[in-house]
Amino acid sequence: MKKKLSIIVVVLLLLYGGYYFGLGFSPRTDVVIVDFKVSEQQDQMTIYTSIASSAGYTRSVKNVSDDPEKMKLKFYSAFGGINGSIGAKSEFDLPLSPECKEIYVLQNDAYHLVLEKNQTTGEWEMLK
Repeated sequence: MKKKLSIIVVVLLLLYGGYYFGLGFSPRTDVVIVDFKVSEQQDQMTIYTSIASSAGYTRSVKNVSDDPEKMKLKFYSAFGGINGSIGAKSEFDLPLSPECKEIYVLQNDAYHLVLEKNQTTGEWEMLK
């Protein structure tokens, strides 16, 4: 009886741990960029994000594009479950190559263009 109870407790702990930390490795598809700032040297961009849904936080971002002219950003959930905030961040610094002209964000399982470099002025603009 003690052995069965121990096994049940271990299984429950493993399930809870998987839930608690596992969601932190899943991509978020409800992230929106609310503001951005480009460094004077034009080699770094700071983006400020928010979550479109009512629960959760972001903890990291990854550029998954192989094209130097396009940045495709995939954001990841914070640890701690559905509304967990362990490692939560809403401000991210991105290296910006001179070739980069477009920045996309993964939203609803597709990448959407959200920031674009104006070809005339060379300034970055947020698309509405």
